[in-house]
Amino acid sequence: MDARDKNQIIFPGFTINVEDPMMLGRVRAVPETENYLDIVGSIPDWNEDRDIWSSKDPFVFLPLLPYYLYQVPKRDEYVHLIYQDKNFPYRNQFYIQGPFSSPMITKFQYYQGAKKFLGAGEKLKQTLSLKNLDGTYKNEISYGIFPEPGDNAIMGRGSADLIVKENEVLLRAGKTNEMVTDRFPTSNNNRAFLQLSQFSQKKVLKEPVLEFGLLEDVQPVLKTIIWNIDNLENALGIFNGSVGLYDVKPSLKTNSKNFTIDSINSLSFGVDFTGPLEELRFSLTTKDDVVQLINKFIRGVYDGNMEISGYTLNNKQNLQNAIPFVVMPSKITYQKGSVPLSSTTLNDILQLQNYLTLYGRITMNPGSLDRGFFLVTGKNDDKPIIGNRTKPTINVSQPADYINTPITYGVFGGQRLYLLSQDSIGPKRKIDLAETLYGISQDDFVGDQRSISTLTYPMVRGDELMILLQKMFSYIVGHVHPTATMPPVPVAAGNGQTTGEILSILANSDSTILNQNIRLN
Repeated sequence: MDARDKNQIIFPGFTINVEDPMMLGRVRAVPETENYLDIVGSIPDWNEDRDIWSSKDPFVFLPLLPYYLYQVPKRDEYVHLIYQDKNFPYRNQFYIQGPFSSPMITKFQYYQGAKKFLGAGEKLKQTLSLKNLDGTYKNEISYGIFPEPGDNAIMGRGSADLIVKENEVLLRAGKTNEMVTDRFPTSNNNRAFLQLSQFSQKKVLKEPVLEFGLLEDVQPVLKTIIWNIDNLENALGIFNGSVGLYDVKPSLKTNSKNFTIDSINSLSFGVDFTGPLEELRFSLTTKDDVVQLINKFIRGVYDGNMEISGYTLNNKQNLQNAIPFVVMPSKITYQKGSVPLSSTTLNDILQLQNYLTLYGRITMNPGSLDRGFFLVTGKNDDKPIIGNRTKPTINVSQPADYINTPITYGVFGGQRLYLLSQDSIGPKRKIDLAETLYGISQDDFVGDQRSISTLTYPMVRGDELMILLQKMFSYIVGHVHPTATMPPVPVAAGNGQTTGEILSILANSDSTILNQNIRLN
């Protein structure tokens, strides 16, 4: 044995054979400090085929864990080798499964990689960590796949485990679809599981409560009307410019909730809107006439009929289905008119004054406070609806009382559930569970006429069955015959139950009354 430390009794090793003929969980393992051929070469009359697993075999290690906790590594995995007395090796020698470098690699890890967090693994590459230093998950999709601190667990090498919490037990298979070291594992909602829980309080539902409210009716903005002044700094009140109608490309930032005056600086031609579809240009026009032209243009889009002297529409279809639309200044006009009040240049002062004057007079309704920039979302008796609309909502809340009485729940879940009794002989025949002691294969579930799926029956949904029985009874009680010798009328007297409704329920019973995925024999 390694003589560097006379007190050392735990040594690194790796397995070379795990198929114990006695099935006691023993393994054949080699200490990394020793050479296999040197050791067997020192054993008189050693025969590899005859002597392995025998009393002559120096590489047989017993599990240090009790037999009742069965955990045998795979071949070429890392193990801790423990000697009761290293001065007398090959007697009373034990092993414990070695570490892993990641919880996503427990299916198998070559023994060299398992040293990552041992003294010999400083140069090994770090694998993906699932949590931050404060204990939060780097990606919440990985929560619940592995045990949390404070819980006890028995882990499988793949997607199966047994988790024992303070007041809950989870037995799971298929908890995740894949586990690889370079991606965060994701939970599988279709897992098979058994959950046994005790809750400290009993939840009792009360009568549902209806809550009425208003919800903002968010719509895509279809068009925008952009007014532009080329010479905003004009001191004479005579302006050149245009007002035009543009198509808006639908996106999250151009819906009726997010399209605000701040959007002017972030939206751009070609990306967020295209056009103009219609454009009215003016030059050497007084301030009053500019306001009148722009407001008439806005009203024409709203009415779907443009009547402005001297202006000919490109296409009347451009005005159809234009609501919701936004009226806004052009980006250049908006930026010129947004100079700070502290600016002292004559041009800046004139631009600000003219902008505020025009902005304050461009409107759909002289009595409205919405000027210059506003959103038109609809019509109400031919009056424009300015701003986002709301729609009434009805929410059903479910109040509950909590009683300080513990209650237990048990849940058995999976995509396919089977309840089988070896003693039951159904009308189809008895299910043969021979040779399934170590697990039932999928071929046994789904296959020929002898498969479990074929020989079982779907479970009945009790509530749905009771609805059918009540309707059948209602028809029987109220049915009438035209004459004694004729079949009954399809509609029962008094309660109005029809045979058509009963036949419709029966036609869909395979999926409504019966649950094909929960079966018994």
